[in-house]
Amino acid sequence: MTTGKRRTAQARAPARQTVSEGPMPKTAVVFIHGIGEQRPLETLREFVETVYRRDPTVASMAAGPDGLLSISVVPDDVTGSAELRRITTLKDGPAKRTDFFEFYWADIMDGTPVDMVIGWIRMLVLRSPWRLPESTKVKRAWAILAAIFILCAGAALISAGAGITQLTEGPPADPALVSRLAIVRDWAAGLLVAGGVLWLLVSSMRVGFEMKCVALLGPVLIIVAGSALAAVPPILLGSLPFWAAALAAFSGWALHSVVTPFAGDVVRYVRATPSTVERRRLVRERGLALLEALHKRRLDGTTLENFTQGDGNNRPAYDRIVLVGHSLGTIIAYDILQLFWQKHGPTHHQDWEPDAPGVQDALKACDAYVKSAWADPEGAPFDMTRFAAAQTALSEVLAKQRPGWRISDFITLGCPLTHAEFLLLDSREQVEEAAKERWFATAPPHPDSFLKDTMLFSRTGLALRQDKSEEPQFPHFAAQFAAVKWTNIYDESTNPLLGDLISGRLSGEFGPGIHEHGVSIKRPGLPGFLGRVFTHTQYWSWHDSYAPSAANAAAADVARANADEAGRRELIWHNVPDHIRLLRVALRLGT
Repeated sequence: MTTGKRRTAQARAPARQTVSEGPMPKTAVVFIHGIGEQRPLETLREFVETVYRRDPTVASMAAGPDGLLSISVVPDDVTGSAELRRITTLKDGPAKRTDFFEFYWADIMDGTPVDMVIGWIRMLVLRSPWRLPESTKVKRAWAILAAIFILCAGAALISAGAGITQLTEGPPADPALVSRLAIVRDWAAGLLVAGGVLWLLVSSMRVGFEMKCVALLGPVLIIVAGSALAAVPPILLGSLPFWAAALAAFSGWALHSVVTPFAGDVVRYVRATPSTVERRRLVRERGLALLEALHKRRLDGTTLENFTQGDGNNRPAYDRIVLVGHSLGTIIAYDILQLFWQKHGPTHHQDWEPDAPGVQDALKACDAYVKSAWADPEGAPFDMTRFAAAQTALSEVLAKQRPGWRISDFITLGCPLTHAEFLLLDSREQVEEAAKERWFATAPPHPDSFLKDTMLFSRTGLALRQDKSEEPQFPHFAAQFAAVKWTNIYDESTNPLLGDLISGRLSGEFGPGIHEHGVSIKRPGLPGFLGRVFTHTQYWSWHDSYAPSAANAAAADVARANADEAGRRELIWHNVPDHIRLLRVALRLGT
């Protein structure tokens, strides 16, 4: 009986694919973090846990005791940084392995002067309301920022004019008023302390022994604020200079401790000024070096000395490279991608083979969408499906060159390029002009201004050789999205306090060939609108409620046994919100 059951089980089990002899090239995912004082590997771990370890559909191996797919954290011998590690997936039969890298740049931008941040805020606030972007969300955010700036500046002026000696001077206070203020003070202080303690207890139970300082910062500040309020003499609570001084002091603390560490990165990168050019260069050179190292790496562990070296029979270590950027990291990734294309892409000054089989046909197929998107914008709707197919075909053809173009996807999460007319330049007209001049790369690429309706040109400027054969065509220096699929995931809301104020659609200024996905992120466990407050950091955040139920997990095992991978994925992803679903689909791991 036992033997019969075993044979039956074996007969029902799906046949495993055979793996070709020798290792397979892997996928490399490069994650570019956003603003803030990031710690090396901290954000990357969270990202990998959501997109790989908690998704059994990307591998056939069983999960570990913690319910997560196994990974290996090894020294990063590509970036050259002793502070970083490479997260790699384990060998799993026919499933393609993945190496996750972190492009870390926070150290370069550290130490932004406060006066630089103040000057940047002043520039934004003093901008004419008639020159603001059309976005209602941006206008409301600007109004809030302007009100806060005016309030803080007024508080500083009042407190400076009154002087500390005037806080207790003046006519004697009304005893009844003082008594009422004392009652209000005690109630407010008590509520703050009680709320902070409750918040602290909940946070402690949620994170257990692995408590993070960030998780405890909020409740501790609330408790300190309540205790400080309880010590304030009631007579001062009715004094305008006192509140002005308190607001000025709080503003100074917030500017130094909160605003500058985060906004300082934006100030130093988004605009080129004499004080920012050098830091921008260092960030871009580090990213460029990483992409070069990934392209030069071979399957046997060796590294090409240059990009014109022949591969022989030694295949590349990575046949596909994916760039994932978050927040300001999306702009950095965007710049690095364009610089890498200019330096190592199939442009006219590189050692590429334009007459290689399929190259010219693939370039012309993508070029057709340049004409349809820009030459006649009022014409037929843009065919996204066929353009994506043309991108894939060109990417596959270029990957066969030496050393090959291997960047297949560019994924942006919470991308501030939607506010390019506000952050990078001064008007929408300037953004449109920058795209036409190819300062900004678009999808599909913008045509060359001289050639008008094409992104291609020849070395000689002629269409035919002397023997009447066609001159080989080359894409221009901002045409990387002819071969790279751009996916943008954003959480947009008309309320600047809800959703993701920083992100939004990109296809208006950056082309109709961007795969746009608007989502509505909500933090689980928070009622009503509270779950929608500032979701900019939630694009890969995991919650236990996203995991499949026991019934779904059992049904997924049956689907896997029946080789129904689509059904298995849907069962496992049943509770997974859209923003994580879309991110996983865009990454295409394990395939």
